[in-house]
Amino acid sequence: MLKPKSHFGRACDRLGIEVIAANSPQAKGRVERNHGVDQDRLVKALRLEGISALEEANRFLGETYLPKMNGKFSRPAQNSDDAHVHPGKAQLDDILCMEFDRRISKDYIIRFQTRLFQVLETNKPLPRTEDKVLVRITLDHSVHIGWKDKPLLVKEIPTMFEA
Repeated sequence: MLKPKSHFGRACDRLGIEVIAANSPQAKGRVERNHGVDQDRLVKALRLEGISALEEANRFLGETYLPKMNGKFSRPAQNSDDAHVHPGKAQLDDILCMEFDRRISKDYIIRFQTRLFQVLETNKPLPRTEDKVLVRITLDHSVHIGWKDKPLLVKEIPTMFEA
């Protein structure tokens, strides 16, 4: 049986990225300790430099703090080959989104959170009731509904929750 994936895991799969989880408490502790060191040192360094504005802090971070920390703690990679892969023709909006499976009710309504969407009869072929559809929420918070890898024409029905 396939293990369900998070939205992040699904997006990484589609981009060809292997997720390597920190499955040990020791690895998680090292990451948290790093964050703690940065939170402690960076705040003190900003205070010593008399920096209180965001623009100055960002400049200090990029020009002074990070190069110093990288020089102190970074190690050369075991393999220096560039592993970046161009996503190709992949549409990032279709990858970097949240996806939810829903079923079409007997009255051709798709319920999603507190919203209702009516499947329009102009869809050819018209999906059957009880068919699964895929509801996508993109980064701009727009809703896109698809059926069998094709966009489904729908109309949102106002509900009593809307003002």
